[in-house]
This record gives sequence, C-alpha cells and structure tokens, in this order.
Amino acid sequence: MIDVVIRLSRKTIEELLQSGAALNDGSSAHRLQTAKSILAGRRRRAACFRSIRFHDPSWDMILELYVANGENRALAVSQLCGLSGGSTTTALRHIEHLEALGYFSRGADPDDRRRVIVTTRPALEAAFEQWIDFQIAASRLSL
Repeated sequence: MIDVVIRLSRKTIEELLQSGAALNDGSSAHRLQTAKSILAGRRRRAACFRSIRFHDPSWDMILELYVANGENRALAVSQLCGLSGGSTTTALRHIEHLEALGYFSRGADPDDRRRVIVTTRPALEAAFEQWIDFQIAASRLSL
C-alpha cells in the first residue's frame, strides 16, 4: 500500500474548520461514536501496556460521562470513580474539581436515594462537542 501525504496550508485548514465544510456529519450520533472509539482505544492501550499506568482521570471521566449521556445511562459517583482509571480518592478529587469549575454536577438518584449521580453541565457539553468536532474534522483532513 502506498501512503499519500497531502500538505494543506494552515490557512486552508483554518478556513475548512471555521466554515464547517470539514464537518459533513457533526451529528450527535457521530460524536457519540467517535467518543466511544476514543474510549475503546484508551482501554486497548491500557490492556496492551499492562505495566504502564496511563492516568488522566478527569479526561476518562469526561469521556465516560459523555458516552453515558449519549446512551441515556446515569453514572453514580462510585461507578465513575471505578471507570476513571485511578484510585477512588483521586477520582473524587477530580470530580470535586470538575464540579467546582462548573463542568459536573452531583445529585441524588431519583430511583435510589442512596446513590449520587454525576451529570455533565452545559459548559462541559459545549467544550467537549467543540473538541470532538475538531477531532472529526482533523481525521477527515488526514484521509
């Protein structure tokens, strides 16, 4: 197979990204699928490099919550801590920090008052969708 490298000027790339021309499908379903792919890749990496600790608890929790929201699933604090890739204490610190920044909120589970559910706030959703749209556009430009 022959790799073809196309070099686009910085101006061309900026114009594509600003115009939205590179985003033919910025749909929620496409964003969700991209986020799931990123999560799957992070899990595969961790499985392949078992002795190396790749820790980015905040990012892992953001990805997990975005996917859970897209699938209409609620995540309890304890579940999110387990999915963070770090210790519970570290994960709780990250949750508190992200909550203080206005990205997460916590509240009682309406079905089980013993559980506390973590949800994303609009500021995080907007920032994440801006980032994921850029990732989608960048992947299309590299094709």
